[in-house]
Amino acid sequence: MAKRKSHGGEGGHSGKKQKTAHVHEPPTSEEVYTGRQLRQLLAFEQDLRKARHGLQSFKNLLDSIVNNEEKSSEKLQILLEFLESVKPKEREDEVPVYLPDIMETWNMAAQLNNENVMSAVAVVLALLLKIISGSVDLVPYGLGICRTLLQKRQQELLAKNLSADNGKDFIISPTLRLLREAVSLDGGALAAPIFRARNNTFKSLARNIGLRYLGEGVEDPKRPSVRTNAIRFLLSSLKLLHVEAKRDLLSQKDIVAALMRHIRKDPPSLIHDILDTLRASVILDKKLPKEIKIKILNAYSLIRIAELYGYQEDPIENEDGSDRERPSVEESAHAFLLAACTDSDAGIRRSEHGYYPEGVDPNAIPSGVIDDQPVDFGIDSIPWMSKYENDIPVRNSLLAEFIQTLRPWSSTKQNELLVAIFESSPELIAHYFCHKKSFTFDPKLSATWIGYAALLYNVVQLPVPAWFGHAKAYARVPPPTSVVLGNIIPLPMTPKAITRCFSIKSKLASFYAIRLLTLTLQKLGRVLEMHREASSSSESLWEEAARRLLDEFYQRMPDIRDVFKCYLAMDQDDLLQRQAASRLLLLYYEIIPQFALRGRFDISPILLSTIKKVESSAGPSEDVVMSLLELENLCAAAKYSPSMRWFARTSGLPHSPFTTLLRLFVEKTTGLSNKSLGDVLHWVASEHQLVENRTNSAGLYPLIAALRSLENIDPTVWSFLDNCVERCARTPVKYLELIEEQLEKDNITEDEDAITCPLMMTIGEQIPFFVSSASSKTVLKEFVQLLSEYLGHSLAAGVNKSFLNATKDIFASGLGDQKKLRAKLCIPDRKEPTQEAQEELNKYNALTDHGLTNGAIDGVDSDSTHQISADDLEQKLSVPVTTSKDNSLSKWTSKTPEELAEEGYASSLIRLLCSEHSSIRKEALTNIVKMAAKIKDSTYENGEQVWLLLMELTESARSSIADGPLPTVIVAFACKALEVLINPLHCLYEKVNLFLTSGPIWSLDRIPLMQNILQDGPTEDGAFYSEVSWFLGFLLDSLRTPADVALFHKRKVFERLLALTSNPFMGPNLRTQILRIVYRMTTIEGGSDTLITRFGVVSWLLAQRDAAADAAERGVHQALLKRIWETCDQKRISAWSKGGVERFVV
Repeated sequence: MAKRKSHGGEGGHSGKKQKTAHVHEPPTSEEVYTGRQLRQLLAFEQDLRKARHGLQSFKNLLDSIVNNEEKSSEKLQILLEFLESVKPKEREDEVPVYLPDIMETWNMAAQLNNENVMSAVAVVLALLLKIISGSVDLVPYGLGICRTLLQKRQQELLAKNLSADNGKDFIISPTLRLLREAVSLDGGALAAPIFRARNNTFKSLARNIGLRYLGEGVEDPKRPSVRTNAIRFLLSSLKLLHVEAKRDLLSQKDIVAALMRHIRKDPPSLIHDILDTLRASVILDKKLPKEIKIKILNAYSLIRIAELYGYQEDPIENEDGSDRERPSVEESAHAFLLAACTDSDAGIRRSEHGYYPEGVDPNAIPSGVIDDQPVDFGIDSIPWMSKYENDIPVRNSLLAEFIQTLRPWSSTKQNELLVAIFESSPELIAHYFCHKKSFTFDPKLSATWIGYAALLYNVVQLPVPAWFGHAKAYARVPPPTSVVLGNIIPLPMTPKAITRCFSIKSKLASFYAIRLLTLTLQKLGRVLEMHREASSSSESLWEEAARRLLDEFYQRMPDIRDVFKCYLAMDQDDLLQRQAASRLLLLYYEIIPQFALRGRFDISPILLSTIKKVESSAGPSEDVVMSLLELENLCAAAKYSPSMRWFARTSGLPHSPFTTLLRLFVEKTTGLSNKSLGDVLHWVASEHQLVENRTNSAGLYPLIAALRSLENIDPTVWSFLDNCVERCARTPVKYLELIEEQLEKDNITEDEDAITCPLMMTIGEQIPFFVSSASSKTVLKEFVQLLSEYLGHSLAAGVNKSFLNATKDIFASGLGDQKKLRAKLCIPDRKEPTQEAQEELNKYNALTDHGLTNGAIDGVDSDSTHQISADDLEQKLSVPVTTSKDNSLSKWTSKTPEELAEEGYASSLIRLLCSEHSSIRKEALTNIVKMAAKIKDSTYENGEQVWLLLMELTESARSSIADGPLPTVIVAFACKALEVLINPLHCLYEKVNLFLTSGPIWSLDRIPLMQNILQDGPTEDGAFYSEVSWFLGFLLDSLRTPADVALFHKRKVFERLLALTSNPFMGPNLRTQILRIVYRMTTIEGGSDTLITRFGVVSWLLAQRDAAADAAERGVHQALLKRIWETCDQKRISAWSKGGVERFVV
C-alpha cells in the first residue's frame, strides 16, 4: 500500500507520528467586506494556517459588531448575509448541519491536535452566539448552530476542548463561554438538551471550576479565568434548567465542592453572581426538594460562604455608578446566609420543637398512668427528663455544625446571623453553648470579651417560643429543665464569671453583667408564667418542673449581696449604672424572692440617700429622670425587704421615708411616676393597717386627693401627718378598737360592708397637740381645709357616712375653743374619683384581694371553689395512726442491733409505752432497757447515740409508767429522733444530739425541739423548710388523744403552726401537712371545739381559702371548715359565736 501524500501546511505530517510542537504564532487576518468573501475565508481547508486566517478574520468582524464600532450595522448585514448563505437546506432523513466548514475545520484540528485552531473555533462560535442572542431575527440561526453542537461529533469536540490540560486556558475558557451562550440562548430553549448531553458538555466541569486565577494582583474582568467561565456556565444552567435537571446537577458533590472551595479568592462580581443565583434558583425555588438544597448548602458550603465576612474589596472595581450601588460582598453573603439558615420554607432549616429535644414525645404518658385516673408519678418518672445535661440532640444538625464555626464575637454580622438562627431554631441555643467549650465569659476587657457579652445579651433577649415549641398548645410533659435553663441563662454565664464582672474596676463589665442578669430574670419570669398557664391542664408535672427549674436557677445566679455591693460601690454620678442595678435588685425580689431574701441587708439607707438626691435635684433633666427611675425601683424593692423601716425618722430627712414619698407623690414636682410610687404607698398603708385591708376600700386616695387640693402645704402639716402615720403603724390595734368604740358610742350598727379608716382615728387623737403648737392662724386654716377635704373625698370614695360624721365630731372636739375653725370644718360634696384616680383605686383593691406576693396567678377566679366531698377530704388529709402489736415484746430479741434501729423493731417497742394496759407498758419499759444494753455492747456505728436515746426515754418514763400511758408526744419524738440518729446526714442530726446531751430526763409536758426548730433557725443553710417538715410530721404523730390536745393548747402549738402559713414562701406540701394536723384534731373528742374557741381556726381557714390561687385548694379549705362544723358541739359553738360559724360554713 502506497503512502499518503503529505499535504504540507501546519497540519502536515509524515507516516511516522511526530511530536506536536505548540507554537503560538499570531494569526493573520484580512478585512471582510461581503458575506461571500467571509464564506470563502471560512471554507474548509486542510491547510490549517489558512483555516486559522479565516477564523481570525471572522473573529475581527464579530468583535467589531460586539464592541459597536464604526460601521457595525454594515458588518452585521455581512454576518446576516453569511448566515443565510450557509443555512442548510431542509432534507428528509438528514440532520441539518450549520456552519459545516467550521465544524469540519474544528474536527480536523482536533484530529491533528492543533490547539490554536481548536481555541479559535470556540472563540468564534461563542462570539457568534452572543451576537445572535441579542437579535430576535437571528435566533433561528443560533438555535440551528446549537443543535449542530449537540450532534455526536461536535459533542466529542466540546468534550476534547473541555478536558484539555490544566494549562490550556486558551482552549477551555472559550469553550465554556460557548456553552454558556448556548444554554442561555432564547431563554434557555436548549438548556435541557445540553444537560442531557452532560457526559460531554459538562465534561471535567469540577476540574475546570478549580482552575482559578494564579497571577499577581486582581483577575482582569475582561480576561476571566477558567474558574470564572466555568462557574458562569454552571450558574446559567442552574437558572434555566428544570427541577429534575437541577436535582441531578446539584447531586454531583465534586461540582458543589469545587464551586465553594476558592470562593473567598474570587472577584467580587463573580461572588455576587454565585450568591444571587444560588439564592434565586436554589434557596427560593420551592419546587426543589429540601434534601437537594442541603446537598449544595451543606456545612462545608456554609462555612466557605461564611468566610466572606471581612472580605476585602478592591476600590478600583467600583468606579462606575452602578457598581457603587451594589451591596458589598460581606452584605451579600450575610443576606444569603440569613435566607438559607432561617427560612424554613425556602432554606435548609427544618421544622423543630423548640425546647423539646429531637426524639422525645412531649405527650407521652409515663408508664403506670391510667387515662381516666391520672396519677402524679412526679417528673422523675419521665425517662428523658434529666438526660440532656451534656448533649442535646437537635433536628437541625446541619445548622448546629455550621454555627460552631462562626465567630460572632469578632463580627457584628456574624453575631446577627447567629442570633437570627437561634430565633428561628430555638433548639440550637442550649446545644450551641453545650459544645462551645472555648466560649468563656471571664472578663478581660478586650474586644473579644465585648463581642462575647454582646452575643450573650442578644441570645438572652430572644423570646421564648410559644408553648415551648410544641404545636398549637402546651404538651402534657414540660421540656427538660436543663434545656430550659440553658436558654434562660447560657452556660458561659457562671456565677463566678458574673461576680468577677462586679468586682473588677470596669464600668463596662459591671454594666454588661447587670443588663444580662436583668434580661435573664425577666425571661425566667416569662417561663414561670408559661409553666403556670400549662399546669392548669397538665396535672402537677408542670408545677414540679417549675420548682426544679427555680432550684437549678438558684445555683447559676450570683448572690444578691454581690449585686448590692456592686451597687454601693457605684459613684453617685453614675446614674445609668445605678438605675440598671436598682432595677436588677427589684427583679431579684419580684422573680426569685426566696433566693433574694437570703441576703440579709437593709435597703433603707440607699433608699433614703436616693430620696435626698431626688429632692435636692434642680430642674428637669436627663439626670433627674434617671434618679427618679432609680427611686421607683428602690421603692418597689423595699416592699419585699423585711428590714425596711418605712416610718423611722433619720437625721438626714425631716420625715420618715413613707411621708417623704407621700409628699413627692402629692406634689408631682419631680415627675415621679404615679404608677410605681402609688402602688408602693398603697401597699405600705394596707400592710401596716393605716387603711382597711378589704375589698372596695378607699385606701390612701382620699388623703392624697385632699393634699393635692391645697395649693401650699405647710411643713408643720407634713410633720403632723408623719407623726400620725408612725403612731398608727406602731399600734394599729389601738385605733381599730377606737373605731369599734366610736361606732358603739354613736349607736352606729355594725355593717360588714361599712368602710372605715384607722388613720382618721389617729389624726383625730393628735389634732389637739397640733392646734396647741401651731405657729399661725393661717396654718390652722389650711389644716382645717385639709381635714374638710379629707372627709369630703372619703365620702366620695365610699367611706361609711355615719363613721365620717362621728369622725368629724372628733376632729371638731380636737380643735377646742377655735369656734371659727370648727364652723369651717365640714364634709363637702366632692365628685367621684376621676378616671385616673379610679384606676388607682381599682388597682389597690386588686392588690388587696389577691395580695402582693408572687403567688397570685392571673386568670383565676377568686370566687370559684371546687367542691370536695367528705370522702375526698379524708383521702387527702387523713393519715393512718401507727400502732404496735403486743408481739413486739418478744420479736426484737432475735434481731441484730442494726435491724433493731433501722428496721423499726425499736420503734414498735417504744410505741407500746402508750398502751392502755399497765402490764404491757411495764414489760415494754424493761425490754427497752435490755435492748439498749444489747445495742451498747455491739459494734453498731450509731450504737452510742441510740443507747443514750433509749436510756433517757426509760428514765423519763419510769416514774409515770404505772399511772397511765406515756404522753404520745414523748413516744412520737423518741421514734422520730431514732430515725434521725441512724442517718448522720439528716438536717436535724446536730440538734437531736444536742438535745440528748442537754439532760438525762425529758420533761413530759413540753414539746421537744419546738423552740429550736421554729425560732432558732436551721443548723445548715437552706435546711429550714426540711426541719419544719420533720417537725410537722412529728406533731402529727403526737396528736391522738384529748390529753394530747390539752398539751398542744398549753404549749400554744397551734398558734405557732397557724402563724407558719403567713410565710409567703412556704411550699404547698408544708401547708398540706398543717391541714392534716388540723384534720387529725377533728377526729379527737373535743378537738373541733378547741380549734374553734381557742385557736380561731375558722377565721384562719377563711383567710387561707381567700388567699389560695387554685380552685381545688380553696375547695379543700372549705371542706375542712365544713368538717370542723360537723364534728364540733354545734349547739355550744352556735351559742358561743352567735351563729357566726354556721353562717360561714353554710
